[in-house]
Amino acid sequence: MSILPLLALALVPPPAAPAPGWVVDTVVLAPGRTLAAVLYGIDGLPADDAREAIAALAPLVDLRKTRAGDAVRVERRDGRLSFLELSGGPTASFAVRREGGRLVGESRVLPVRTRVVDVDATLKSSLWQAFTDAGEEPQLAMAIADVLAWDVDFYADPRPGDRIRAVVERREAGGKVVGYGEVLAAEYRGAVGDRQVYRYVDRQGRPGYYDAGGHPARRAFLKSPLVFSRISSSFGMRMHPTLHYRKKHEGVDYVAPTGTPVWAVGDGTVLAAGYKGANGNYVGIRHPSGLATFYCHLSRIASGIRAGVHVLQKRVIGYVGMTGRATGPHLHFALKRNGRFVNPLAFRAPKAAPLSSRELTSFRAMIAPLARRLLGVDLASMAAVPVATAIR
Repeated sequence: MSILPLLALALVPPPAAPAPGWVVDTVVLAPGRTLAAVLYGIDGLPADDAREAIAALAPLVDLRKTRAGDAVRVERRDGRLSFLELSGGPTASFAVRREGGRLVGESRVLPVRTRVVDVDATLKSSLWQAFTDAGEEPQLAMAIADVLAWDVDFYADPRPGDRIRAVVERREAGGKVVGYGEVLAAEYRGAVGDRQVYRYVDRQGRPGYYDAGGHPARRAFLKSPLVFSRISSSFGMRMHPTLHYRKKHEGVDYVAPTGTPVWAVGDGTVLAAGYKGANGNYVGIRHPSGLATFYCHLSRIASGIRAGVHVLQKRVIGYVGMTGRATGPHLHFALKRNGRFVNPLAFRAPKAAPLSSRELTSFRAMIAPLARRLLGVDLASMAAVPVATAIR
């Protein structure tokens, strides 16, 4: 055996030994656990040091509002606290260091930069996964689904291969995505058809979303009472899962985990909110034009929802559950028109009136650069063609 490998090993210096008396503790805050509880719970850390560190941080951060998942790093030298760092989310951290025999607090806040970026996602398994695969944070899926909620039912409509493009404000700090601002434009292309919406602030300062022709995206009703889920039972005749005979199903069942928020599909007044036999916890809402909606099997009803209360579209009225006659967590959603049940999936509320001609001129100028980014269409060169026709 050659002696060279042995000589090479002998020439590699051993790893440096930790500095004498230097101890490092890293703790991730659990739900409900405070920084004080962490510090006083570290074996060997003097209580005086814990008190002084908390006092040094108190002017910089509200220690009552530390979050589960925040990391705390504590360094001790010769038994005394020499350095402490508390993460304050993706854009801030707070530290305590020993200077001249006392502990001094300091904060570090990363500058947040907002960039307008183009996002292109293709649906494979889920909307969340599509945006993750596109290199974005999954919360962007929620934001884009929110602005498309009047035109796309994210339970019934999506198919693998459907494409979502958007122009969004992305907030970055330290090279990482820390959140999103406004969705400026979004497009959904799939079996449901092509849908585009643009954000526009009118002359009265009111923000809203509109299609390319200046019609408000907002309708009287959303297409679905949940943001994400899947339909397990549609409107019509079916074999009842617990009664075991054929019975007309006068609504739509949406499978979703217990606790999933349920929102009102339109503005209205609460008719009833409580427990009702096979329906379990349910909420009924009366809407204009002889319409009423019903939300059944809720695990609980949201605070403040009671008969007579006026609710706005997208207000959370309860949470998915399996109370009453239910075989699993789901929402039974029903719609009545003039006292008769109708199929919620076939119902489509009419759009509101478009922007005025004066407002439309301003709107077209505003969406022109967004349309170029979203669709590759130069609306400025098509001034003689109605916008809605130009981009179809």
